[in-house]
Amino acid sequence: MKFTKKQRLIIKKIATGEIKDIPSYICALHLSTFYKLSKENIEKRMLIDENGKTYKKLKDDAKIFYNSTTPNSLGILMPSSTPIIHQNEDYEDVPATISYKESSECIQLNNNSTFEYDFFQGINITKSFKDIKDFLTIWQFLKSEGLILEVGKKVTKADYEVFFEYKPISETKYGKIKLQKSTEHTNSQLTENEKFKNWEMCNNFDFTKLIPKVDENRIKDYRDYIDYYFEYNKENELICTQFIDKQIYGNSGLDVFIKKGFKTSKEINVNKTLIPAYLALVLTLSITLWQNFHTNNSDILIIQKQLTEIQETLSNNASTNITQFNHQLYKPFDSSSVSSINKHLEEILNEIKTYKQLP
Repeated sequence: MKFTKKQRLIIKKIATGEIKDIPSYICALHLSTFYKLSKENIEKRMLIDENGKTYKKLKDDAKIFYNSTTPNSLGILMPSSTPIIHQNEDYEDVPATISYKESSECIQLNNNSTFEYDFFQGINITKSFKDIKDFLTIWQFLKSEGLILEVGKKVTKADYEVFFEYKPISETKYGKIKLQKSTEHTNSQLTENEKFKNWEMCNNFDFTKLIPKVDENRIKDYRDYIDYYFEYNKENELICTQFIDKQIYGNSGLDVFIKKGFKTSKEINVNKTLIPAYLALVLTLSITLWQNFHTNNSDILIIQKQLTEIQETLSNNASTNITQFNHQLYKPFDSSSVSSINKHLEEILNEIKTYKQLP
């Protein structure tokens, strides 16, 4: 398996202990950005949008019911309540106010404990979930090669924080199903006679529903004044389920793996078996070139000298340079081809010498 520069850095940090789980990986490579909502900015935007508009509201000290008694079928007096029909003087003009409901999210764990994330305190948002998937791929590879020790750990808020996203409000569930608040309340109210036929019905009725809902639009949702919003991605959590409560530590084998150029013993052994085949190709090419060019050609002499040196120093690996050299076999031979082949042979020789120095 070939690793990119970034992947090699991740493996090195696993070996040093700097990376041991998803949160530490995100932190070590600076793959998150901190975001939080601002109540100050929300309220400023609301004031600009409202531009001094006021709404009718029932005064806080206004009574809602008259308490009295009503005889039942047996003539026994029973307590009852009658709603008050309010007059204009019972109302006042007030500016809009903001509701901050649903400004946090609680994540429920299997053990019934929860983690709460407050949007106004802020959340570290992972820049791309692809980064996490790349890390888990490396995790699985190192585990399959026996290069790391995987153990359990205590789960913290940081383990679930990585599944939050910060995106345009229009792309969130709230933005897609935003409810249009209705200012019409009379059509949904039953008549007083229907609501209070007897005490039993009255006793089961939610009296708070009788509070006059004048100018309901006075209560504004804070999400109407933001451009970006937090949303938890449950699918991403499910992908990482088996890793959330785990952490990894590199063993001595991982140190050897890094020292050998991020190659496993299996890969090195496979490459060893390829050397004779490639060497045979090199020797065949040498004979062909010798037959097609003058014997005093300096490039041919250099190739012959390098072939001899390759035979003497050949040890551990077949490199990509040999593959490139193999491709050269299928090109027509001329003086430029010989020069190019000579260059590939030199690269092969240098790399073979490098592998000889590895443990």
